[in-house]
Amino acid sequence: MKKKLTGMELFNSGKQIFAPCVYDCMSARAAEKSGYPCMMLSGGAIAYSMDGQPDMAFGTLDEVITIVEAITNCVDIPLLVDFDDGYGESPAVIYRNVKRLIRAGAAGFTLDDSTGFRGFERMEYYKANPNEVNPVTVDPTYKTISRQKWLAKIKAAVAACEGTGCVCIARTEAGPSYGMDEAILRCVLAKKLGAPMTTVCGGMNDLAMGTRVAEKDIGWKMWPDVIVINGKPSIELSDAEKLGFNLVTMHVFEKSALYGMIKYGQEDLKNKNVVFSTKHAMGGLSVEEQKELLSMR
Repeated sequence: MKKKLTGMELFNSGKQIFAPCVYDCMSARAAEKSGYPCMMLSGGAIAYSMDGQPDMAFGTLDEVITIVEAITNCVDIPLLVDFDDGYGESPAVIYRNVKRLIRAGAAGFTLDDSTGFRGFERMEYYKANPNEVNPVTVDPTYKTISRQKWLAKIKAAVAACEGTGCVCIARTEAGPSYGMDEAILRCVLAKKLGAPMTTVCGGMNDLAMGTRVAEKDIGWKMWPDVIVINGKPSIELSDAEKLGFNLVTMHVFEKSALYGMIKYGQEDLKNKNVVFSTKHAMGGLSVEEQKELLSMR
């Protein structure tokens, strides 16, 4: 195993990082072999792949720690982690949990203010607003924790990261609850507490909103999961980079993995043998290259 870059080393490189979301060792290996410089462990993808459930906070801290340890032990690129609400309410618990995450090998993590609505209400909000770009009304069912409680958790997480090179990404979903001005203010205050990077989730889906955020939230920022709207990317990476969004994440491996598995399965079932899947060259790889890839060597 090569020495991995820490989160601080990764972002201090000055390059914008485009990172895919992963959920297990195979998807992490795919990210590494595809040439990406790092990856993000997705809470939603874990929910789908491990629990067969929507992203509604069914996962546990121990499950996340186990997956992080497995991934960081089998690949050489840094792993960022969607750490949800930190799996606790008390800042002391957050401090302990972040220490565990760092020991497991995480190069960075998001810590959000979603406690209290990451279940049914959150799912229903996004179902009702699938392509919302500029929310102008406050949804009373979509509540995050208070600014003070979240910032206390951020402060504890930043303290846990001291001297480790691990990056705390302060993630707020306060926009739909309290308006975008409150979401931006939370990011500004989180940076004042020492969070190196921030991200606004909920309502920031286009360049105009990204510009609005960047006007006040100065410094490192994460653009959460660039998407496609009407057949076009919601933002161009070069435009986002000019605004200080030096981390952009996206989902690709869930769809590609399912398609590949279904295709192989259908062909082998139709042929009543494994000739198709065995002889498939995976884009022109030799037999030895395929063995090395699949054996995780």
